[in-house]
Amino acid sequence: MTTRIRDIQLHAILYAPDAAGGPGVPKHELTPDMLNVVWQQALNYPGQAALSFNRFNPKLADFDYMKDHIKIFREDDKGLKTVFAGKIVKPQEGTRDSIVYCWDYVAFLQRSRTGYRVLYPEVTIKAVVDAEWALAKAAGTSLFEFVTTGTTQAPLGLDGVTEMKTNSQFGVVDFDRLYLFFALAELSMANTSNTVVFEITRDTPHTFNFWKNRSSVRTNYAFTYPGNLIDYDLQDGHDQIVNDIATVILDTTTGAQTEYSLIDTGSVAAYRRLQSATSIKTLYGLNSGTTESDQQKAALARLITLSAVPGSLYTLFPRQGEVTPFDGWELGDTMRLVIQNPSRTGDSLDAYKRVTGITAAWNPGAGELIQLFMR
Repeated sequence: MTTRIRDIQLHAILYAPDAAGGPGVPKHELTPDMLNVVWQQALNYPGQAALSFNRFNPKLADFDYMKDHIKIFREDDKGLKTVFAGKIVKPQEGTRDSIVYCWDYVAFLQRSRTGYRVLYPEVTIKAVVDAEWALAKAAGTSLFEFVTTGTTQAPLGLDGVTEMKTNSQFGVVDFDRLYLFFALAELSMANTSNTVVFEITRDTPHTFNFWKNRSSVRTNYAFTYPGNLIDYDLQDGHDQIVNDIATVILDTTTGAQTEYSLIDTGSVAAYRRLQSATSIKTLYGLNSGTTESDQQKAALARLITLSAVPGSLYTLFPRQGEVTPFDGWELGDTMRLVIQNPSRTGDSLDAYKRVTGITAAWNPGAGELIQLFMR
């Protein structure tokens, strides 16, 4: 267990907007006023935070919602880290306290609209991202005028070489850009092992990036139970196992629709036959095969490989001080997780799992409680 030289402390500063709409002059130091703080980040999802104050705190009268920026900093013996950056968006008032809700900068992409019937036929995913981000910044009085354009990369297919492209009919029709960038990231991960990430960085200069595969194995943190976890929750995926899957494809010779099925014989031997039918949702990421039918078969082959193995979601509760958020790691990285068997003989799990989200709660009396979400 880590020995803490200094108590974990959260700080928050409220900023007035500058001429470009970004964080400008500090308005208030909120650290001595905060009763409780909760903040949350998840991979390719909007982040949020909530801070509670005494109902009659005079600083509350000076809060400009949907205008003022806020940054939350975490301090421990390793130094100071920005864990949240965004804007205050609304209050919730009661007789005893007032809760201030916040969105991170990625969340504001839901207030940015794509064009109507804008087509992007047969171009790379990067080309769509570049075009839509440029439009988001170019809009009059844009929310993102202060955000720097950083790195945008072209996601690669399963072969690790071919850049993914849209089909001849791809376009957008009045989507919000949060949904668009999320969908593009999800499509870019389909049928591959890539971790595609889009972000607006927490630190100045706030920068928009779209990474084709941002994931690293982190060995500076490892979690064990019993050990440095006070609790964990496992949502096991055995009920999702499928080892005999069928789909409908187009026969390239006759032009007729026909059934195509695949079986995982090892899984069938272990669990007996567990059947399902599916329709292939996307062919993105597949580079093999010259026809659509060939790609559908390749997609089904990858799907049954994944479906025959139970997936799991782990929620970890590390001991206080055992993990420093974003200390040389980011969401999408993998860390080692070891869980002992109920019999206390051997381990039921010893593997590297991907960190997909983090939630932290803090108050001056109890300190900090962190939840890590891993798959």
